[in-house]
Amino acid sequence: MTRLRLVLALLFGMAAAVAPHASGAADKYPGSPIKIVVPFPPGGTTDIVARILAQKLSVALNNTVFVENKSGAGGIVGTDAVAKAAPDGYTLLLGNSGALATGLKLFPQLPYNVERDFEPISMVSDVTIALAVNPELPVKTVGELVAYAKKNPDKLNAAIPSVGSMHHLLTEKFKSLAGIKFVSVPYKGSGPAVQDLIADHVQMDFDNLPALSPFIAAGKARAIAVASAKRSEALPDVPTVKEAGYPDIVASPWFAMVAPARTPAAIITRLNSEVVKIMQSDEMKKKLNDLGANSLWSTPEECRTFIKHEIVRWGKVVDETGVKVE
Repeated sequence: MTRLRLVLALLFGMAAAVAPHASGAADKYPGSPIKIVVPFPPGGTTDIVARILAQKLSVALNNTVFVENKSGAGGIVGTDAVAKAAPDGYTLLLGNSGALATGLKLFPQLPYNVERDFEPISMVSDVTIALAVNPELPVKTVGELVAYAKKNPDKLNAAIPSVGSMHHLLTEKFKSLAGIKFVSVPYKGSGPAVQDLIADHVQMDFDNLPALSPFIAAGKARAIAVASAKRSEALPDVPTVKEAGYPDIVASPWFAMVAPARTPAAIITRLNSEVVKIMQSDEMKKKLNDLGANSLWSTPEECRTFIKHEIVRWGKVVDETGVKVE
């Protein structure tokens, strides 16, 4: 018992010695520019949301906050870079459901472990997925798309905004449930996928509404359905895929801000406080709603629990669909 008390006393002494230093570092935070890594090219939904958030955080923290696009391997490259970054609060990740949850079972040799390598800060947003087609394609409903695909097997190209993403799994699930054939074309993000949709290199795309909205408004893409549980306020006249007879095609990609593991708790708390205030603001809610997205916020622990749940949920979908990465 005497030895145990001595060990505990030493541990408490070490903690007391370290605590002022950690507190001091947090008190001075932020003292230099903060980088938010987006693991996809510019123009996609993650990038759009990150840039809005970075602008607001710059004001809230009275400090430069900028976005760095680090794309590759369906978001894995940028996500891994943050996992291996210094845990000092100056490199953050606006991660999405693909690289943090839905794609994990498809990539068993991932260079990072989501639950081990990240400190969640807060949920940030979720978005509506729209099923869009090139306007030259002679279809205006899901039923017409299915009929066209059955008459023209493997003549349609479907964009996969990111391998292992929710969009990827939904696309393959739709193909299976509808009993149709088409060629799946993978991209490094929504930005290039949507560009190829409007250029008619691909004819259909399950993609995030914020990335599609300006092109739908300009008549360069046609939304024939949304993959949400109910119709989107941004596209009230567009039915859900569920209404079209496919009740299992329902999902909402999400975004969460995370930091490298071992980032000091005081910094996580500070960032969470500012992110939550921004996401709760009426201005942010309206800005995202106009894009077809929703403003979300959470405690770090709620964010951690949600991500764990999503990893399990989408792992089951991978098993059910048999989707594999070629």
